[in-house]
Amino acid sequence: MFKKLIDGQLPLKDTFWKFGVLGLLAINLVTKIFGIMLARRLGGYSVLGYYTSNLHNFAIETATVVLTVLYLGSLSFLVFYSISMIFGVWRSSAEYNRSLWLRYISRILIIVLSIVTLRASF
Repeated sequence: MFKKLIDGQLPLKDTFWKFGVLGLLAINLVTKIFGIMLARRLGGYSVLGYYTSNLHNFAIETATVVLTVLYLGSLSFLVFYSISMIFGVWRSSAEYNRSLWLRYISRILIIVLSIVTLRASF
């Protein structure tokens, strides 16, 4: 299924709306939740600042490490998924023959949506 999505073999409406818009928003929501939970555990520090200041004391809690891994993992997946959706929508829109306008609007909107979700997560 994912290979078909990336290769543009699915219809444009499914690729753009279901996987592009809803998928990016869902992954962004999960990333935001992990980020908020991690920020509460860090107590005002950045991730790097927390680990550099507490590493020599061995005062790092297991829950903080787990939340850090979950947050960085979901952030990495969001970047991968955004790039994949850009390629998927681009290729799917190339096969779309009904409207030239919708072909280019979908390409522009998926790029803008990817940039907005990535900026909101960092």
